[in-house]
Amino acid sequence: MATALITGSKHRTSRLDGTLRAHGGDVVVADSRDGIAALAARLPQRSVGAYVQLLMHADAGLSWAPPVTERIETVALVAPLLAPKAAVLLVADDPADPAHDPRVADGLCLLAEAALSGAEYGGVKVSVLPEASPEAITRALGHDGPAGPAAPLADLGADRDYADWRTDILSLTSSTDVTYFGWVNQDGRPKIGLLRGSVLSPLPVPFESGGLWGGTDPGAEALGRALIADTLGGQPVEDGLVELFVKDVIGSLPPTGFELSAGEVQRWLRQHLTSPPGA
Repeated sequence: MATALITGSKHRTSRLDGTLRAHGGDVVVADSRDGIAALAARLPQRSVGAYVQLLMHADAGLSWAPPVTERIETVALVAPLLAPKAAVLLVADDPADPAHDPRVADGLCLLAEAALSGAEYGGVKVSVLPEASPEAITRALGHDGPAGPAAPLADLGADRDYADWRTDILSLTSSTDVTYFGWVNQDGRPKIGLLRGSVLSPLPVPFESGGLWGGTDPGAEALGRALIADTLGGQPVEDGLVELFVKDVIGSLPPTGFELSAGEVQRWLRQHLTSPPGA
């Protein structure tokens, strides 16, 4: 199975090719429309575990529509190659790229998801990344850094009987997208879970006094920082961004529990991130 498929102009793909190869596995690259079509005809179906789409042309031109249309057409072209639960990452770092505008990025993500809405693509995850550094891309693809991937379910509901476990946890696994859940157990303790595919894992949130959501206290700030960091693949998070996220999102969550998709967090970030985290 190919670890990654990269498409885009040659000077863009060359910066990423070596980095992904360093993580092991095969990497295939196409830097033209004909090259993409040739790969689609040559590679086995369902053989690509991750697809990174960079801008094909150096200048997006005067109209935003052709580059966006080309991106969606390319997603549809490589769709048969995508393995179940493959990651599709549309990189939009160039100011000349229409998708660099958060409004266009939101629409692009929805169109790509629509192009992959068939049953055979049920587990494919699409996201738009406004940064093209190899480090950011490998984090977004799940080539985790020192922290590694999400830990398996450890203590979520460990003190629950089977009926409560089934109600609180197993019933959550119908979704294939990344989703964050918060609930209060029988002891009145807040619990945070991360559902990826059919695996629910605890989301590490440093202990803070006060509630974790439905307010703006230190506990809510700790939760907001954890959600943003997880969505951004572990990148550093600025305090001002966390404060705004808590005010806009965390503070308005129902105190009894919540369900928040990674897509919702990403859309909020695209609207409020004016520079890469830590810049």
